[in-house]
Amino acid sequence: MAPIRSSDKMVDTGLLVLGRRALPLLSDKLAAAATCVRSRLYVWLEPRESPESLRELVPKIYLHASQKCAHIDVRVLLRPEKGRDYGVLLKDIGESAIGEDAYEAHGAEKDFKHVCLGGTFDRLHNGHKVLLSTAALYGDKVTCGVTAGEMNRKKTLYELMEPLESRVHSVESFLADVSYGLNVNVEEIYDPFGPAIVYPDLDCIVVSEETVKGGEAVNTKRIERGLSQMAIRRIDLVDGADEILHEVKLSSSTRRRQLLGTLLRAPDTDLPGVPLKPYVIGLTGGIASGKTHISKFLKTHGCEVADCDAIVHELYAGLGTFTDDIAKEFGAECVVNGAVDRKKLGEIIFADKSKREKLQSLIWPAVKAEVEARLARSTADIFVIDAALLIEAGWTKHVRQIWTTFVPRAEAIKRIIDRDGLSPEAAEARINAQLSNEDRIALSHVVFCSLWEYSETERQVTNALNLLRQGINSNQ
Repeated sequence: MAPIRSSDKMVDTGLLVLGRRALPLLSDKLAAAATCVRSRLYVWLEPRESPESLRELVPKIYLHASQKCAHIDVRVLLRPEKGRDYGVLLKDIGESAIGEDAYEAHGAEKDFKHVCLGGTFDRLHNGHKVLLSTAALYGDKVTCGVTAGEMNRKKTLYELMEPLESRVHSVESFLADVSYGLNVNVEEIYDPFGPAIVYPDLDCIVVSEETVKGGEAVNTKRIERGLSQMAIRRIDLVDGADEILHEVKLSSSTRRRQLLGTLLRAPDTDLPGVPLKPYVIGLTGGIASGKTHISKFLKTHGCEVADCDAIVHELYAGLGTFTDDIAKEFGAECVVNGAVDRKKLGEIIFADKSKREKLQSLIWPAVKAEVEARLARSTADIFVIDAALLIEAGWTKHVRQIWTTFVPRAEAIKRIIDRDGLSPEAAEARINAQLSNEDRIALSHVVFCSLWEYSETERQVTNALNLLRQGINSNQ
């Protein structure tokens, strides 16, 4: 590992070795490292600290890391692998190197043989790192449960959660990375207990302040099954305020909220026939998701918006031969005084999927023709196709980015009941008749959530607009 001075060029991965005398200056050391490390920073305390000392120091290091270099993946080494390259040595900031005694086996120093813990571990953050590192410092073997299935649906913005496979891999790779030789077992769990009430040799469970009662419940279950109680070891949470979510700790929910209004995946480029100017966006979202407010906000910020629902209203009001087609397909009673009776038609299509599909086959060709005509005349830099059924209509290849707004299912049902005066059953039927939030988000480039005040939704949209316009201008 070659040394680097803090004034040298940025590096992707760096190693910061700190002696005991440097610990009072930890905050400044991490801030200095942030000026020359782009991606990942390993921290090693030299000489090697005991597990007991590390259990006190690790949370402090990650707390300072969250404050001074939150954009870097900081990892405190508990036991390094001999001969491995941990990046460029930040010699000007820390000590010279890792001492030879760092690589000695230290299994006898552990307090327990088999430690367990659990969580979602979505978008691994410094709070997770404290929890996992503490488990590694306590035991020779660590079994970690990662939540799956219905357990995740109670989490804020669970729709943006990483896939189970990614979260499992993050836990496995982190523990292997920071504690060489540790025996690691990671399992998916579908209830609050998982392997903690299965393995008889477990002797410790590591919990946070929030999950102490959960640890006690696990012990109660173990006793009922004739298993021994585990020692409970609690860690403090890493501070991380979020005024929108009313959080005072670093959390995955906050990290998911921070994704709103950002580019989640690269824009589509292979789109024959779609102009580069105006830049075409597809805005979609389920019923009661806040799409109307976002559409109006985009109009006030220089975007031209083709409101497909408004175009459909024109068709329903008697534009062209559309009403004749409706009467022929769904019955004459669906047309009154030359206009489509939307309520009557709605009762028919929401009760029959094949009828919905037939209506779409009539509507979308007519709507598409009108949208294309407006796009051809547009002088705006961004052209937004506002369509609730954008994805269902197969328009994903007619836009460069899909922007989706959503609210949790329960909130959408409540809004429909309050707004439209429908019964809970009728509101659920409306929700069930459309794509799920998860399906829309999986295809989206940018996602918004209108669960909070209008100002928060507008912040998300403004961020997305600014990022898009920066990209448009940089490509001109």
